[in-house]
Amino acid sequence: MRVIHCDVVVVGGGGAGTYAALRLHHLGLKPMLISKGLVGKSGASIMAGAVIVGSKMLGGTEQNAASSLEFFAKYYSHFLVDQSYLAAAGNWIENIFYPEMESLGLLFTRDADGGIAMSHSPVRWAVAPMQGQTGILLMDIRRKQLQAGGIPMHEECVVTALLRNANGEVCGLTALDYVRGEMFAVYAKAVVMATGHADRLVRRSTGTREQTGDGIALALRAGAEMTNLEMQFWHISDFANPPTWQRLHIYPNPLVGTDQSSRVYNAQGECFFEQSRDAPAALAPYSLQVKRLTQQVLAGKARFSGGYYTSYRHVDAEVLRRYQYAASAFEKLGLDITRDKVEARTTMHYRQGGIESDPHSMRTSVAGLWVAGGVGAHVTGSLAVAIYDGGLAAESVAGSLSERHRHDDHTAQQIREEAQRVEALRVGGGLTDSGAGRQCLAPMHIKTGIWDVMDEAYGIIKHGKAMRDGLTRLAGLRARELPRMKPPSASRRFNTAWLDALDVHNLVDVCEATLQSALRREESRGSFYRTDFPYVDNTVWQCKNIIARDGSGYRFRQERYPEGAIAPGFDRQAYFSVPW
Repeated sequence: MRVIHCDVVVVGGGGAGTYAALRLHHLGLKPMLISKGLVGKSGASIMAGAVIVGSKMLGGTEQNAASSLEFFAKYYSHFLVDQSYLAAAGNWIENIFYPEMESLGLLFTRDADGGIAMSHSPVRWAVAPMQGQTGILLMDIRRKQLQAGGIPMHEECVVTALLRNANGEVCGLTALDYVRGEMFAVYAKAVVMATGHADRLVRRSTGTREQTGDGIALALRAGAEMTNLEMQFWHISDFANPPTWQRLHIYPNPLVGTDQSSRVYNAQGECFFEQSRDAPAALAPYSLQVKRLTQQVLAGKARFSGGYYTSYRHVDAEVLRRYQYAASAFEKLGLDITRDKVEARTTMHYRQGGIESDPHSMRTSVAGLWVAGGVGAHVTGSLAVAIYDGGLAAESVAGSLSERHRHDDHTAQQIREEAQRVEALRVGGGLTDSGAGRQCLAPMHIKTGIWDVMDEAYGIIKHGKAMRDGLTRLAGLRARELPRMKPPSASRRFNTAWLDALDVHNLVDVCEATLQSALRREESRGSFYRTDFPYVDNTVWQCKNIIARDGSGYRFRQERYPEGAIAPGFDRQAYFSVPW
């Protein structure tokens, strides 16, 4: 197997990973970047519709800055966040991120007076050039920066394992170039995991087919702790049809150029959510939207699978045409964004939890492993904050990097074993199609089976019994179906079924850990709603819910978040009465 040496290997080609690689290069180190897709052209970062102007910059006020901190702490993090981290990230975004972006050519759309066009909400944001396109342009800039810097990029390569030495330190990884069908190993002094927070754990998700929680699974197997895996965001306002549009958002939050927002209607034509009316202080109150829809579903006025509608028809038509990229989606359905309602449904979105790490250094509980961006469980859904994480991880790595590589004979043995495991997944481990009850199963068949288990056990409305039943079904699937898994083709080159086989093992591990973590949290909070614990409990659960593997089981612990400037203001309260 080919072995590559570098100082630091970054896993993930989105906002956090690309910036980490660029900063490491700037700091004089030799990074390389591995992406399961195309760098800057896959994953969640390209989906960023806008970037937050969460500070006093660009004409903002002290109140705008305070509103930004409140939004992230309350509506986006549900008080499961270190507020000193949010303050540091906000300062960096104001003083470094925005000046750099415009200097690199990410030019924000201007209004008629020449000023930057922004939302009219207390927490403001800007777009380049239209709402729905900002991430595409930003990530194209990052890709070109990496190319200009000569930073090695290994694209369409899936990491299969983190390598460790006899002391348990992470010292590299193995990966499969699935275009060529070749495995390779990387020896590195540090690994930065930046695989994002959009994973397809159910059939309908904003995560793409290949986003199966790889970073979580790899770190979990390497002995790392996880935090708040159960905390999951959902969209309620995505196109219900066609099914392939499940990532396409009918944006229900503040719009650029107006103080209006979309309206969401139940089957009886009653408006049950309008951001400018129901949560004017929040930029994107996804958890409150989920609560309002859940109440409609419980009342029989909507379904999570549809039967409710979103409309922009009350918004000024010129604002929609000038700033909203979604207008073209309406047109493709034969609809007019200025006049028509469109059926919506729910879609699993970003995971709030992830790999446990220090928010001020991005170090994990395993030596040699750092994180950056959404996989680090610090804050959800902000591209600028994810990029901040990438820079912070790079600086932390550079300040503590060992002079020598730390691989040893244990590492070499791990490489040999991993090569055998990956090869066995390609050919089915010697399985045949004969024998009663032993028919081979295609990896995609098992993957969709896992999604079906999670749809029932881990939907928006949760209960302890359903989650325990889900764990039982996952265990049965692991025991009975994974040994029978065999790709339909044994081809080496661009064999997506081989890739699916690798994904299945990651997916089942991540789903199991997620359900274990969800059972441990005995309350409801944000979009996490348990009917057997239908209240928010800040006395016990305003904390990190930490889980790690322990032999064949798991160990758990809690860690209280530091006190911040913004507090919930109550100890325990009924779930639906909490406005975040």
